[in-house]
Amino acid sequence: MSVTLLDLTERLVPISDFSQGKAGKIFNDVAENDNEYIILKNNQPTAVLLSVKEYREIQEKSAKLEDLLEKIENIKLLKLAESRSSEQTDEHTTSFETFVQEQGYSMEELEDISESVEFE
Repeated sequence: MSVTLLDLTERLVPISDFSQGKAGKIFNDVAENDNEYIILKNNQPTAVLLSVKEYREIQEKSAKLEDLLEKIENIKLLKLAESRSSEQTDEHTTSFETFVQEQGYSMEELEDISESVEFE
């Protein structure tokens, strides 16, 4: 729903209007014309009044957007995983055996150490 500045100012409603018998007119306008109102309390916007139809449309769009964002994130992660798996020869990837040797141990020493460790 596209709203002009004039429409917006007409849709600003002080909360006191609801206690002055104008609530019925406002609710009818929302229900029949799908108009939205911004409720003001102490001259500050505090709530938005919109039709159930508009609310449902917003909820559906929000759910679709969340699904789309999740799919985009999954695609990014998949591409990252694919790029990392294709970089097996890259300097950032090291086998476990090479890592152990770089730390100054042999696989046999590591096995001996692991046998002496007890888990509770």
